[in-house]
Amino acid sequence: MSEELTIVGIAWERVNLTLHVDFPGAPVDCFYLTSNANPGETLLPVRYESVSPGRYALTMNVTQFNRRAQIPNGTYFLVAMRRDQLHPANFPLDRVSELNDSSRAFVYNKNRSAYTVTFGVSDDEGAPYFLMRTYAFGRSAGKPSSKVAKIKSKARSKWTSAKRKTLRSVFNAAARRRPAAGNNVLFASEARPSMQGNLKAVHDRMVERGLDKEYNFGYSFRTGRTSSRQNALNLAWQMGKANTILIDDYFAILRDLGDRNEQKIIQLWHAGSGFKSVGYSRFGQYGSPNLRNAHRLYSYAICGSQHLRDVYSEAFGIEKEAVFATGLPRIDGFLREGRADEVLVDFEKQFPAAKDKRKLLWAPTFRGRGSGDAHYDYDVIDFRALYDSCGDDTVVLFRQHHFIPDPAPIPEEFRDRLIDVSSFPDTNDLLLISDVLITDYSSVIYEYSLLERPMIFFAYDLETYSATRGMHRDYEEAAPGEIATNFDELISLLRQPVLSVEKTKEFVKENFDYVDTHNSDRVIDTLILTDPIVESDRVVATPASDLTLVGTGNEERQARDIGNSDTESSGETTPLPTLSR
Repeated sequence: MSEELTIVGIAWERVNLTLHVDFPGAPVDCFYLTSNANPGETLLPVRYESVSPGRYALTMNVTQFNRRAQIPNGTYFLVAMRRDQLHPANFPLDRVSELNDSSRAFVYNKNRSAYTVTFGVSDDEGAPYFLMRTYAFGRSAGKPSSKVAKIKSKARSKWTSAKRKTLRSVFNAAARRRPAAGNNVLFASEARPSMQGNLKAVHDRMVERGLDKEYNFGYSFRTGRTSSRQNALNLAWQMGKANTILIDDYFAILRDLGDRNEQKIIQLWHAGSGFKSVGYSRFGQYGSPNLRNAHRLYSYAICGSQHLRDVYSEAFGIEKEAVFATGLPRIDGFLREGRADEVLVDFEKQFPAAKDKRKLLWAPTFRGRGSGDAHYDYDVIDFRALYDSCGDDTVVLFRQHHFIPDPAPIPEEFRDRLIDVSSFPDTNDLLLISDVLITDYSSVIYEYSLLERPMIFFAYDLETYSATRGMHRDYEEAAPGEIATNFDELISLLRQPVLSVEKTKEFVKENFDYVDTHNSDRVIDTLILTDPIVESDRVVATPASDLTLVGTGNEERQARDIGNSDTESSGETTPLPTLSR
């Protein structure tokens, strides 16, 4: 059997590229990408696993390939190392037409930038090896069309530049006061007006343990609606002073402020392996991040289970080794014995119409790009039909996403059974006292699943949402409950006497390694009080020490001197050299 390295399949899952290859014979030492201009000079390692004797699956996250960056611009051979020899990969020539269909173009930055991954074969007739080409490029936004527009654009540009310079100056001034002892901790959010969720749980637990006497706490909580020049300057000052920065959502200002080399930046994101794609999982789609993005700057991130480490690594564009399965701190208080009874007393005092009744919590996520245009399509709800379906023993509690400031438009005559509870302080507390959850693509399912109570997924816009936002997993398979795609189906489900919770139990096993009240402690002990070392993938600069790059017939090619180390190709007909000292 010929010992040729052959690519037999190419598959994509979001930004993850898988190459299935056959290479009979002895086991492979490693797989690499290497520039076709200077093959063998620089080797970029590729993750792989042996599927069966002679068959391997190679995986590449093209946005997070090396040092939290995309695969560099260049034209590459795929090579396998076996016994100090580098074997270049072939692709079946009778299937070359398939390579165009397997290529990808990821458009981002408001359609002004693109990152392309294309495949082909070299034009060397004697050795038409498989080629992979990657390229990031962009264009300007275009010049304003009128004189007035030019003046406004120039003024905006100057103002933005001045703001960034001022904030950076404040950050640098504060950084000079940053204590060498490393005891300044900042709790911050750009998505919430107050401390909530995982941040609050970690903060409160540090206070309970007396760590507020050892550490100096700083705070900054803003949203798009509450941001101002004054609190922006305060944030820059607080960030500059901080040794450790704890955040719980996207934090765009990290692009301008923050120093991962000198500060510890910990992302305590609130969700799990959600339905919708987020961060780099949706690269090239609606709301795509840029290749350089604040997500890349996290020192560490947390998640609920080992299973989710790959999910978070992909979404944030950071190493899997930087994601720690500590569990979610906000479930500590959620699972505390007696908490539900305490909440119920407070809730029924505030909303007496719900006392002693079955409670259905309507808690969907928002539609729109973010906090600036967040909304929910209440037109899909027939409030009268919903009211009638409740009967005298049931109420529906409407809880909007925190991005949506306006209350649910419940007609006055239905408010004894349909109740807006946006004024209640904590969504998790509402979960505790609810008998059924009605949601769609929201992360509230994670805490609620721990209660093993029924969930209904009202996904009236499933096709649109899937197409525009992207789904990380198949919705029908992942949703731990019944799905209604229109209002009539929802009413039918609400009238069922019993709803299954079997999928919920499986969901808990997959998403929670810890179902206990020590999640905050694990975050504190693992990431705040200590400094885990994260080993990142790096470019392997391999000298020519006895490595031989051979052809598919195993004939050695003529040795030649290697010039520069640039990964950009200056041509695609370079002969494959023998490498020696």
